[in-house]
Amino acid sequence: MKVWLDRTPFGCKPSDDNSAAVLKRIPIGTTFEADVITRKSRSGAWHRRYWVLCSMLASNLDHVEIEPGLVLPITDSESAHVALKYATGCYDSYAIKGGVVRLLKSTAFDRMDADEWAKHWVRVLDAVHEKFLPGVGAEFQEELARMAS
Repeated sequence: MKVWLDRTPFGCKPSDDNSAAVLKRIPIGTTFEADVITRKSRSGAWHRRYWVLCSMLASNLDHVEIEPGLVLPITDSESAHVALKYATGCYDSYAIKGGVVRLLKSTAFDRMDADEWAKHWVRVLDAVHEKFLPGVGAEFQEELARMAS
C-alpha cells in the first residue's frame, strides 16, 4: 500500500484522499514501516507556460496536421494539448484487427516528474515549430515561436 505525504513544519500530512483514508485506519501512536520514495516536482511556472502556449495555439489555429491524413481540430486549449500529445508521440500504440489504436499517456504532475517533463518539453517545442507554426498567420508566428522557445 502506498501513501503519499507532504512534509510540513509540524510533521506530515496526506497528499490525497486515498492516503488520508489509509492513514485514518492507523491509530495515533502506532509505529509503522513506510517506503519513502521522493520525486522531483515539476515547476508550476513551467506548467503555466505550457497551458499559455496551448491557449495561444487554440486562439490562432483551427486545425493541425499531425501526420499525412491525420488532421485534428483545435477548438480550445484542451484540444491543443491533445494534439500536442499526438504530435510528440506521448501515446502507446496497439495493433488491433483492422488498424492501430493510440492511447494517450498522462502528463499530469503525479504521472510525469520534472525529468520526464523536461524531455517532453523538448518534443513539444519541436512539434510546435514543425507542425503548428506552419498553419499560423505570419503576424502570430513570431509570438508563438518566442513562446515555444
